[in-house]
Amino acid sequence: MPKSGELNGQSDRRVALVTGGARGIGLEIVRRFLADGYRVAFVATKAEHVARALDLLGCPEDRLYAERIDVTRHNDVQGFVDHIRQRWGEIAILVNNAGISPKRVNQNAPWLSQTSLDEWARVIDVNLSGPFILIRLLAPAMIAKGYGRIINVGSLAGRAMPMIAGPHYAASKAGLVGLTRAAARDLAPHGITVNCIAPGRVLSDLTGPPEAEVNRSALSRIPVGRFGTAEELAHAVSFLASPMAGFITGATIDITGGEFAA
Repeated sequence: MPKSGELNGQSDRRVALVTGGARGIGLEIVRRFLADGYRVAFVATKAEHVARALDLLGCPEDRLYAERIDVTRHNDVQGFVDHIRQRWGEIAILVNNAGISPKRVNQNAPWLSQTSLDEWARVIDVNLSGPFILIRLLAPAMIAKGYGRIINVGSLAGRAMPMIAGPHYAASKAGLVGLTRAAARDLAPHGITVNCIAPGRVLSDLTGPPEAEVNRSALSRIPVGRFGTAEELAHAVSFLASPMAGFITGATIDITGGEFAA
C-alpha cells in the first residue's frame, strides 16, 4: 500500500512538468494530467506550437503554464523551473517527452553515412542530455520532499533493431533506458520513482497519415493489427505518475501492440 498521506491530494504533489508538451504524445499527456487535476507546466521549442496548444487546451492560467524552451539550454531550463516553483511550488512529476528524429534523405544509402557529427550531437543533446539536465535539476527538491515521479518517454527503437529511426535516435533512446535505471537506483531510497515507456508506432501529426508507405510497412509488424494512440500512452504515463505506482521503478514498459522488443 502507498505510504500514509500519498493519496490525500496534497498540493505539493500536484504539479507536473512535461517537455515537448505542445504536440503529439506530449500534448495528450498534458491533457491527461489536467483531467487528473494537476497543475501542468510544459515546454516546446517553437512559440507557435506553444500558443496553439494553449489555445487548444483552453485551461486557466492557474492550472496551465507554458514557454518556448530548448531543453538542452541549462540556464533557460533552470529559469523556467524557478518560475514554476515561484508560481506553484515544487514540481513533483517530470515527464521527459521532448525528442527529435531526423529523417533519412536517401533511402537507398546507409543511414550512418548520412548522419553528420552535428546532427548526431543534436539528437543526443535533445533526447538524452535534456532528460539528464531536468532530472538533475529537479531531483534535489524531490529528495527533500521525499516524493517524486519521473517518467521518460523512450521508444521501441531503443529496445530492438530500429526499422524506421536513425542510429542517433536509436542510440539516444537506448541511452534513456540506461539513464532511467541509473536514476531509479539513486532515487528509490528517497521516495522517487523513475520509469520509462517505450512506444511503438503511434500515429500523430509527427508520424504522418496511416496510408503513408512507412506507416503501412510498420502496421504489418504489429500483432494487434493497429497503430497505438497518444491517448493510450498518456494513460500509461498518468498511472506511473500516480501514488499507486510507487512500487514500480527502473522499469521500461513497452507499449507496442506486441511488436518485438528485446
